[in-house]
Amino acid sequence: MKLRLVLFLLPLSSAAFSQNNYLLNEEVRDFNFGKIINNSSGISSFKSVSNDIVILDFFGTWCVPCIKALPHLAGLQQRFKDKIAIVLISNEQQARLEKFVAGRQPFPFPVAADESNAVISLFAPPSYPYTVVINKERKIIALTDAASLTEKMITDWLEGKKEIATAVTPDKTKIVATINLASFNKLVQLSQEFIYAAKTGDSTGKFIQSLSNISYADLKNKLLSDEEKKAFWINLYNGYTQSLLKQDPGKFKNRGQFFSSKQINIAGKNFSLDDIEHGLLRRSKIKWSLGHLSKLFPGKTEKQLRVSELDYRLHFALNCGAKSCPPIAFYSPENLNPQLELATNAYLQSETEYDATTNVLKLPAIMSWFRRDFGGKKKMVQLLKDKNLLPAGANPKIKFKPYDWTLYTNNYSN
Repeated sequence: MKLRLVLFLLPLSSAAFSQNNYLLNEEVRDFNFGKIINNSSGISSFKSVSNDIVILDFFGTWCVPCIKALPHLAGLQQRFKDKIAIVLISNEQQARLEKFVAGRQPFPFPVAADESNAVISLFAPPSYPYTVVINKERKIIALTDAASLTEKMITDWLEGKKEIATAVTPDKTKIVATINLASFNKLVQLSQEFIYAAKTGDSTGKFIQSLSNISYADLKNKLLSDEEKKAFWINLYNGYTQSLLKQDPGKFKNRGQFFSSKQINIAGKNFSLDDIEHGLLRRSKIKWSLGHLSKLFPGKTEKQLRVSELDYRLHFALNCGAKSCPPIAFYSPENLNPQLELATNAYLQSETEYDATTNVLKLPAIMSWFRRDFGGKKKMVQLLKDKNLLPAGANPKIKFKPYDWTLYTNNYSN
């Protein structure tokens, strides 16, 4: 009997992830796909797919690496013909998915609209891109991403040559630092909806209006924990950066004015991007002091809304619109710590360089600008060792890399 391959592309969910998500070597049970768009194959459930090998790849229309992988997947579909089937599954609105498919005809894949997150919650992808390979016994044999799949890998799986469970590590530039969760906090939900609209190119006007209409009492009293404050203000910083620069890219020519202008109205109060970053998220730090100096007399609003403790990881979450900025993600207070850890790991992996022959460690410019936030150079070195990006016994000379200020508003963490 010939083996067949099925690829299911699923998007990152905004639902709370199950703690019992499928892992390597586990058997995948039957589940329903829900509403399917472009369903010429007539599938309705996992069991209804007769193919022997299944690949699930988590997908979103806002996910740049996911979209870039579609031609590659289409090529695999063409190469293996009836041996593979590709199904996209997204928790986005059906109308958005229909528009996405209609704009890319001919579109070779059916798309399941999993708005209830029933399917996505079963697999709980920790990051994007994320692909699950399942063999004919319906056991998971590999975890990777769609772009990393090769014809040889598929051929080997179809011929039964790879029976041992394998974690296939994607290229580090494809590691995405996000776990998207819909927050239970209504204000954070609003910030998440705003940044989603900014990322996908939807109109942000209604969200900007809603943010300005928040009562100040709610802003002060419903963001109580540092996790809630960080998630809310990081989302707003990134969302406004995207929205403002997409409306008028020329604003980036005068970056000092762009970051310092009080062009953001939240709860009737006007904020600048600098106010959000240095006043609220960095707890009243003076911008150009390498992190050493704090404001002597911060304003009342700033003192009421700022975080209690500075978290250096926020520097790997804030996107300023430039090419060297960290990618944008949705942040949630319920899962903020693992999100920030993923953001930190991904940025450091892609931006740090260590040359053992010269014993030189090159670090991103962000760490130079705010070096005291990181505890100084010694703690930077220890951080890199803790992340296994520097040998334990190394005592390197540190250099800081130049920052690329090229305008880039499509840097998404998916």
